[in-house]
Amino acid sequence: MKQIQISNYVMFAPYKYTWIEENGTRHECCLISIQCNQKMIRLTNYQKYVGAANGSNHAYDVDNDSIRRVCNFLTYALFKHYGRYHARSITEIPFQSVVDYLNEYSRTPNSMGDYPGRQSVEKERYAICHFMKNLKEIRKDHNEHFYVKKILMESVSSNKWGGRKRSRAVWEYEIPARYLGNSSKGLLRDIPQKVIPILIRAVKQKEPELVLAVLLQLCAGIREGEVVNVRRASSIYPNGVRYVKENGEFTSFEVDISKEYVLRSDGKETGKIKIKRKQSVYPIFLDVIQEAYEKHLKMINEKYLEPEAPLFVNGSINTTTGKRMAISKQSYCKKIVSIMREIVLPELLRSDDTELRVFGMMLNESNWGLHAFRHWFTVQLVLNGEDINSIAFWRGDASLESAFIYLQNKGEIMRLYEKASEEVGNDIINAINKEDLYGI
Repeated sequence: MKQIQISNYVMFAPYKYTWIEENGTRHECCLISIQCNQKMIRLTNYQKYVGAANGSNHAYDVDNDSIRRVCNFLTYALFKHYGRYHARSITEIPFQSVVDYLNEYSRTPNSMGDYPGRQSVEKERYAICHFMKNLKEIRKDHNEHFYVKKILMESVSSNKWGGRKRSRAVWEYEIPARYLGNSSKGLLRDIPQKVIPILIRAVKQKEPELVLAVLLQLCAGIREGEVVNVRRASSIYPNGVRYVKENGEFTSFEVDISKEYVLRSDGKETGKIKIKRKQSVYPIFLDVIQEAYEKHLKMINEKYLEPEAPLFVNGSINTTTGKRMAISKQSYCKKIVSIMREIVLPELLRSDDTELRVFGMMLNESNWGLHAFRHWFTVQLVLNGEDINSIAFWRGDASLESAFIYLQNKGEIMRLYEKASEEVGNDIINAINKEDLYGI
């Protein structure tokens, strides 16, 4: 039999493209392709086996990160190690190749010499095991291995009305995971309550047009890629922002991120919406949002906005349209991280307050990202006595799993955070009003 030669330059790779409907709705399609020397040979339909759902018919319903992970695994099993496994197609990929790949992945350090942490390994295992499970009966060993299956676990949630027993579904993996990396190394998620007013003042001083964006993350748990998708009420696209006012005060405030629209005249993406939904601000923060929202509208002159009317815009003017375009997630994150490093950090390190100084030292030695705002928001929900369903609702989660994790650690959270949420809200308002940096 003629031996098959596999080039080291042949690989599976994501193939992504986007299209835009006339009403401005953006769609993104991610397929799995085969490439040679970075040139596409052909497309496959393997993306339909990616994800927890058993074979989505719509490529744009699939998580692109999972597709990337599956591509890496397929390259490993079918091309890179063909001589070891002799698999000629996805139906012949053996169980051992999955075990070997996940073991090798967990033992491979990055350019900084760090091993993948627990979260990274779990995501890799999730993507690969679900892919193999979804092959079902077309795989030769489908009766021998389950790879991944759902099981029900009972838990008791604690809330202001007493504990209630609930069942939640979790995934059980046949292949064990190995964690050589420190999952918490270099990643700082907790923010002491005392730091929030300092951060808000710094953003107000350096990037006043982004104060409302930061507050929407802190007060509604909106992710950084989602907040740049928020539109003004005057947008050509419907339902950007909705609020109800009684006696001059907000009684509700909701942003519509149920669709990804094209908010820039150059067609570039602003950010991804992870879970499409209509997200409300948590009630105790309504006065904070009202203060910031009304000042934001006065600060951003609407006549200089493009018709899509994004709520948050770049500082520069588009030379073609003469208007200001929506800010991108990358630009927004870069600005806020820069403020945290250049303004907030030095103030923390100079502080006479031991808690602030210790946090400053931790921040100086760790990576920090804007997802910490969503973590802080969730902590406020726990401190305010919300139960597992309420936490999932206010976070806009698709499942109860994240809420369950926070409730498991409720005692530790209560120990670390002593201030009540209402007091924190007052601190934020004071930070906004302390100096008139808006120029209005």
